[in-house]
Amino acid sequence: MYRILPNLLPSILLVLPMFILPAQAGEDINIQSSVVKIFSSQSPPNMFRPWEITPPSDATGSGVLIEEGRILTNAHVVAYAQQIYVQPHESSNKLDATVEYIAEECDLATLKLDEPEEIEDLKPVPLDDKLPALKTTINVLGYPTGGDTLSVTEGVVSRIEYASYSYTGRALRIQVDAAINPGNSGGPGIVDNKIVGIVFSKFPQGENIGYLIPTQVIRQFLNDCTSDGKHDGFPKIGAVGATLENPDVRKYLKMTKDITGVVIHKITRWDNFDLIKPWDVITACDGTDIDNLGMVAIDKDIRVHWAHLISSKAPGSSVKLSVWRNGKEIEIEVATRTNLNTMIQKMANERPTYFIYGGLVFSPVTTEMTASAGSRSFAYLGYAGRLLPQYVNKFREKVDDEVVVICCPILPHKLTKGYGITPMSVVTHVNDQPVRNLRHLIQLIKDNKEEFLIFRFEEDYEEKIVLDPKRVEKYQAEILRNNNIPAACSDDLKDIWP
Repeated sequence: MYRILPNLLPSILLVLPMFILPAQAGEDINIQSSVVKIFSSQSPPNMFRPWEITPPSDATGSGVLIEEGRILTNAHVVAYAQQIYVQPHESSNKLDATVEYIAEECDLATLKLDEPEEIEDLKPVPLDDKLPALKTTINVLGYPTGGDTLSVTEGVVSRIEYASYSYTGRALRIQVDAAINPGNSGGPGIVDNKIVGIVFSKFPQGENIGYLIPTQVIRQFLNDCTSDGKHDGFPKIGAVGATLENPDVRKYLKMTKDITGVVIHKITRWDNFDLIKPWDVITACDGTDIDNLGMVAIDKDIRVHWAHLISSKAPGSSVKLSVWRNGKEIEIEVATRTNLNTMIQKMANERPTYFIYGGLVFSPVTTEMTASAGSRSFAYLGYAGRLLPQYVNKFREKVDDEVVVICCPILPHKLTKGYGITPMSVVTHVNDQPVRNLRHLIQLIKDNKEEFLIFRFEEDYEEKIVLDPKRVEKYQAEILRNNNIPAACSDDLKDIWP
């Protein structure tokens, strides 16, 4: 199984079940025996009927045994799984497993077997400590569709770059020309009997273009998770910059030819306002020079975006920046954060947050919701002048700011006769009070002393909804019962409603 990510994904897989990887002198490593097939029954949340759980769907992927009895795979192979089975190489047994750690930001997960003694004879495959050189021969192992036995394909490392993994995640990525198909996800890329990366996607418009998560990202994920039991994320400094190729910009900034770097245009973290300024030029990060395209050298023949120097650090770390400001060079130290201060955040729980009032289903917009809606829906909303696309790159003024929308059509009932609100419409006001977040909306309803409640959407580009609180109280249970909805709100809101 694989997930389609931005600019990523199919080609023909060469199946070589009898291929034996050469062992180095003095080593006794059977890589194939440590590569497993993973079966999962996934039930992702329904973002637009948030009280429902989607029917389970079966998926398969690959994994590899690493240190401390962990099986390493992709997050998208086991995300929202109700059941997970692991089938060892050349075995008919399917062993029960559970997710130990998972991080969709870097598409990695580790599994633990319920009965680890079943694989105690298998040897973990070591993670390489360095990036593979370009043109290095690499073997990709896994269980793609089209057969039941282990498949091995061979290719070369063709590119290493800093690229998108998910909605918010960016990190190093290895490109190879080995054939990769659905089912390969989570399988290892092997060089000299060591894992140099884990398969996670491929490029849809090209042939034999696949992508691996390098061991540098894998180790960062493992260190992050084992330190506190969860994945905090990739560090960031909260600054938006641009290249410095244009001579007029350089002249405006009083830069000589020997000065290179990136110019900062926006700072998105309040705690950095006194440290980083608009028009600052960041010339180096932790002593590594940044060129005018924002690139840095991290290895021989490998240059990547300078943000890698920040995202590859441990959560809570600081970075030292060399800055050209007002014609002078200064040094500053900036603490990193693992979460962007954007209006649209990841779900706080495994299931969506929602609140139902009189047939209106309110929900905060999350990255999972925007991903489910898809780019076409957002293109339509943007073309139609709706509010939601305007919040995609907007930053919060307060830490609890949210975008609240009607996530589905109004639930049918005589209480809402004649009303019709377009799904994904942003609720802006309740009785002329601006809505900050979903909890605030609920509090406005609870505190209301007026005869009616008036909900406004899309700055009045949608009709106003007028409801009588007494009639809502009378019919609320009936609306829920008619739509087979277990509760008027998600579990995380039951402390505030009713």
